[in-house]
Parts: sequence; C-alpha cells; structure tokens
Amino acid sequence: MRARLILAFLLAPLGLALPVQVEAAGADGPDSSGYTGLEICNDTAVPQSVSLAYRDDGRWMSHGWWALPPETCERVLDGALKNRFYYFRSEAQNWQFLDERISFCTAPGDFTIYGDRDCAIRGYDSAFFAKIDTNIVADPSGSAQPSAAYVAQISRHSRPKTGGTGPISSAIPGEGATADTIFDQNVTFQGCEERGDGRVICKLVMGAGQLCVTNDGMTDPAIIDRLQALDPGTPVRVSGESLASGDRVTFASLNSLTERAETRHDLMLDDLAGRWVSQADAYDLFIIEGASRHNFYGSVETMTELLSVQTACDDALGVGPYLVAQAEDGGPTHCYRIISLTENELVLSYMPRGTELRYQRQDLPLN
Repeated sequence: MRARLILAFLLAPLGLALPVQVEAAGADGPDSSGYTGLEICNDTAVPQSVSLAYRDDGRWMSHGWWALPPETCERVLDGALKNRFYYFRSEAQNWQFLDERISFCTAPGDFTIYGDRDCAIRGYDSAFFAKIDTNIVADPSGSAQPSAAYVAQISRHSRPKTGGTGPISSAIPGEGATADTIFDQNVTFQGCEERGDGRVICKLVMGAGQLCVTNDGMTDPAIIDRLQALDPGTPVRVSGESLASGDRVTFASLNSLTERAETRHDLMLDDLAGRWVSQADAYDLFIIEGASRHNFYGSVETMTELLSVQTACDDALGVGPYLVAQAEDGGPTHCYRIISLTENELVLSYMPRGTELRYQRQDLPLN
C-alpha cells in the first residue's frame, strides 16, 4: 500500500468528507487527469494506520491497513463513487479514535473481509468506525458521477490520548486468562439462534461483554432448552466455566441457570425498549429490544449492539447511570451517561467526548 505527499489536504479544514477538485498544481478548477475516487489524508502529527469499510455489490466489505505518514494522503478507492456513505478507522500509538459506533470486522496486517457480522466467531477482530458523507445522491438515470476526489481528514476523528481512557474491566474475574475460569453472576439473556448446521448459539449480556453458550455438549441440553424458551431481556443468574475468551466475548459452559428479580438497572433497560429517532438527524435511529440495540441509518441497519445499564464505566468520570453498548460480536465497549429518560425523550452523553445526543421516541415501523 502506498502513501503520497500532498499539498492540498489543508484545503478542506471544515469537513470530514469535503468534496474537492484536485489538480497537480493545486489550483482551482476541474481535475485535468479525470481522477475520481476517495482519499484519506493524515493531517495529524503522527503516523496513522487506516482501514475502510463500505457497501460493495450489496454486501459489506472492510479493507486495510494503509500506512500513512504525517502530511500524506492515500487513494483508497479509484473511480466514480457508488455510495454516499463510506466508513473509516485510523489507529496510532497513544492516539484515540473518536468513532461513531459503526462496527466492522478487522484483522492484523493486510485484510479484505466480506460481511460485518460474527467477526469473533469467524476469527476476526471487531472495531468501531466513523462515517464519511460524500453527499453523493444516486442518479436514477445511471449517469456517471462528476470528476471529483473526496477527501477525508483523519484529525476530525483522532486525538492524543489523555488519562482515564483505559478499557472497561470485565464482569468475569480473570477474563482473558486461561480456560476453566469459574464464574457465578447476574446477566441478561439476549437470545438464541440456530445456524444452518444445527448449531445453537445463545447470548447473555454481562456488564461489559457477553457470554456465548452453544449446544456443543459442554452444557446440559436441558439448560440450552431453557435458554431457548426465555424471552429476550430476561434477567437471569448463571454459573459455569469460561472455555475461551476473546475480545469481550467469552464462550462458556453453564452448570446452572435461574431467573432472578429485576434490579433498578433492569427496569431502566425495560423502559428504554422501543424506537428512538435522533432529534438532529431523522435518518439516525435505533430500536432497543431486550438487551440489544439495532442501529439504522434510514432503513439500512448499520450494526447491532448488546446493552446493559450500569452504575459506572471505567473510562468515564461522573455519576451514572450509564448505558453500556458493545458490538454484538465483540469489539470496543462504549459508554453513554443517561442524562434523562422520559416516556418520549432520551438524552445521552457520549463518553468520553461528552457529546449530548437527544432522541425522541417514535414507535413506528421502518419504511
């Protein structure tokens, strides 16, 4: 992968994805080379590694990593852009990426991955990306897009790390240690799904992660049957052994399962159930069912997260309660302080940035 020196990356300081017409001499006017595509520019002071995700022939694809020294750009896509939205992530030592809760699969080194679900189960990592809005509107006539390069600047979503941004501690003592770790704790049942090969995977939400239990013979079939009979969002207490731990995903065997009384945090999660639409962008919405949040942009589902309500988050300061959200198949866990929750309005503060997010309840079907 290559990086090239640029002089024009300062021409678009006001937007993450500002369309610019690029010429070798840097003058205004059409691109004499006829170049169209997408560029990502490293306008930070440190080397960055960048990955990209987008819709490709009807399915999600993620690709990386490009190495970008400071003051360089990388042409990550050539040709007329077919989508309005693209997604990127940048990583640098001792720098923090300010994502937008949009999860895709990644891997170390060069990778091309199709699909944005079951990353951990397929052996990949999962990470949150940020949105690039090219403002392209599909032309019903099918005519080509104009010759323009869209430039995304890394600095809009990357900054040096400060104190207090460490990972959230696991609800299972010793997560990430060897197998056969014993646990006994309260969790929230999310649901079971049966794969085409007859494999059943049941998911339970912990404070900062999830337990996955399968019908692989390690758990009594009667417990699997009881899990499949539960409603999503049912509070339960489980005990067992962790068999393998990944990125906040723990595969486990269970030896006991009992339903438990709802706590105030369980009740708050119940009150969050429904469809919530951003007051800043009517296309930005999510639906909370049980212990999961399905995120949409318009009618397109962007990701699913597992939710819990907690008193505190390790990377957030201040009094809770906090809504803790984690990509369904593992990856970073994000915290939102619940500022207020009424029958019709939800106000969150996205940590650690402190960005206020306001949503209106709108329990209507998707278009």
